[in-house]
Amino acid sequence: MNKRADSGVYIRLIIFAVAFVAIMFGAIAWRLFYLQVTEYETYSAKAKTQQTRDKTITPARGSIFDVNMKPLAMSASTEMVTIEAVKIKTDEEAKAIAENISAILEMDYDTVLEKALSKTTYAVLKKGVEKEKADQIRAFVDEIDTTAIYLIPDSTRYYPFGSFASHIIGFVGADQQGLDGIEALYEDYMEGTPGRLVTATNVNGDEMPFSYETYVDAVDGYNVVLTIDEVIQHYVEQNLKEAYEQNDVQKYAASIVMDVETGGILAMASYPEYDPNDPFTIGSEKTQAYLDTLEGEERETQFKKELQSQWRNKIVSDSYNPGSTFKIITAAMALEEKTIPDGWTFNCTGSIMVPGWSKPIKCWKHEGHGVQTFEQAVENSCNPAFITIGKTLGTKQFSKYFEAFGLTEKTGIDVSGEESGIYYNVNKMTEVDLAVSSFGQGFQITPIQLLTAVSAVANDGYLMQPHLVKEVRDAEGNIIESFEQEPLRQVVSEKTSEKLMSILQGVVANGTGKNAYVPGFRVGGKTGTSEKKLQQAQTGELEYITSFVAVAPVDDPKIAVIVILDEPQSYPISGGVQAAPVVRKIIEETLPYLEVEPIYTEEELKAKDTNMPELTGLTEAEAAADLSEQGFTTYRVVGEGETVTDQMPFAGSAVPPVTEVVLYMGEAKPDRMVTVPDLTGYTYAMAKQTLENSGLYISTGGIVPNKNHVVRGQSVAALDQVPYGSTIIIELSDKSQNAAT
Repeated sequence: MNKRADSGVYIRLIIFAVAFVAIMFGAIAWRLFYLQVTEYETYSAKAKTQQTRDKTITPARGSIFDVNMKPLAMSASTEMVTIEAVKIKTDEEAKAIAENISAILEMDYDTVLEKALSKTTYAVLKKGVEKEKADQIRAFVDEIDTTAIYLIPDSTRYYPFGSFASHIIGFVGADQQGLDGIEALYEDYMEGTPGRLVTATNVNGDEMPFSYETYVDAVDGYNVVLTIDEVIQHYVEQNLKEAYEQNDVQKYAASIVMDVETGGILAMASYPEYDPNDPFTIGSEKTQAYLDTLEGEERETQFKKELQSQWRNKIVSDSYNPGSTFKIITAAMALEEKTIPDGWTFNCTGSIMVPGWSKPIKCWKHEGHGVQTFEQAVENSCNPAFITIGKTLGTKQFSKYFEAFGLTEKTGIDVSGEESGIYYNVNKMTEVDLAVSSFGQGFQITPIQLLTAVSAVANDGYLMQPHLVKEVRDAEGNIIESFEQEPLRQVVSEKTSEKLMSILQGVVANGTGKNAYVPGFRVGGKTGTSEKKLQQAQTGELEYITSFVAVAPVDDPKIAVIVILDEPQSYPISGGVQAAPVVRKIIEETLPYLEVEPIYTEEELKAKDTNMPELTGLTEAEAAADLSEQGFTTYRVVGEGETVTDQMPFAGSAVPPVTEVVLYMGEAKPDRMVTVPDLTGYTYAMAKQTLENSGLYISTGGIVPNKNHVVRGQSVAALDQVPYGSTIIIELSDKSQNAAT
């Protein structure tokens, strides 16, 4: 009985042992299966991390060039400082590293120390370290003989011209990713593909010999070539800055120069600007002064708003009432639809009643223009006439062309942040809506929309899509992608285009745009002075936007230009006085640069500046012959010597050929400084006489002066000192434009 019991116990023990072993082996097998199959990727990655060191090789970001391949944004070779904290043996070593590295790299000591004590296998201390500081890091590493700090190739974005074209180019973030402008929109082209350096490590974390390395080259990004011309962009930016300051503009000044045949943007700028090398610093001194008056949370909130504002490309993102510049489009509609018959006239009495509106809508010339032709109505920028012209079209036809000119949608220009403006629901559009729309009020469009439409009128009616990028190239210069544009559609006929170009030339020659006149070139254009009605409803104060849009030369259009001044404070508030002169300066610099030859009238030749020849050492007869050859008609002699010992104006001075030249023969020219008088508001005759009385010469820069011209600016500030016989260039403004739109 006992034996049987012992045998049973023995058997049960054997069964229990076998079961236990089976369970244990099953658990081990399941654990192995779990580790080797289910969790394979996780533990494989951990093993690789322990056994290898994987470093990212930063690719060179593609550059941005102007149309002539001048670099506007480029990547400079720098280095990245990294740390392998696991290799730091003691806290004292960590502190020494933190102290020296933070001093060299101008970093916070505690931040570096935290990383040095972290025992991590890889961490970035600083990117974009230039050679001088990188060499200091290397020297320190050699001095303490550590393998915990090392440097790898890096790249830093650099904008060689600072704030130049900042609203086009944009900027990048800390990781070199595009955050705004072309940098953001063409990120996929320019970012490149990172490379890798994978190095095997031993049990101590030290890198194994070279034979254990795997190196994958970084692929550099493509280069973007813009349609922007750096020279024309400089012309625009300089003139915008002067206009902003001269007219005490409260918001911004903006301008675009467009190639009317292709839609390519030759220049685009707004002022104030910012420096993309330091985009988080406010660029406007006026704005910064305002922020300095704030404190705490209010300052921080307003600072963020101002940053967003300074980055915004207002030319494509801010809509406005275009005012009378839009009359170009209304006129094109009427000519194309022949709603205005040949010989049409309109009698402007100074105002007009519109059904549905309780009071008359006034003309800027309150006494009225009287009887005028269609051409004269455009030249005079007559609102009652254009209300009548708009009525002949009707809301449906007016809206059809508004849409055909691309004004109800975004232009599709290749820059971030474009908006499309605000227009009416056509089915609910009233006679009053049509009336105010006919002269550019009531709706809102962006500057790029307006200039695109005006360019279509100049381009035989063909609407082009505006664009800023010409092509994308690789590092060897091969074209990867081209962005040449085809016409979107023909909105008006070639006949309408030619007719309207001729009318717009009359605006500059005879009408409200006289201050845009450029000697030698036939310029056509239109003034605009629009009211900010929405802002008035919110604040109770009425402010204005003054503008001018032009095409040149009208007989063979090459460029279209727009200038906008948002809330100018100088008097008078008028597109013809404030914006037209800016357009004139841009055109008179741009067309010669584009090798468009001027054709001068006889009157213009007399006023055109000529460089004064060097006459010293010549006899009177020789000097007279040289003067005659250069076109100078008058001279007088002071003294009785045999040769010219001095002259006025100075050799090289640019003065009109009608200037009287003084030849000093054996007698010294007065050697003294002269105080420049303030000529502001003087007529040309008064300014000329005042300067002559001071022993100075006058130049109008080639402008043919008339009885309505007054001096608006001068090349040398009043009360400054200049040598006797110097030439002062005056800026003339036609005072008949003072009340015009």
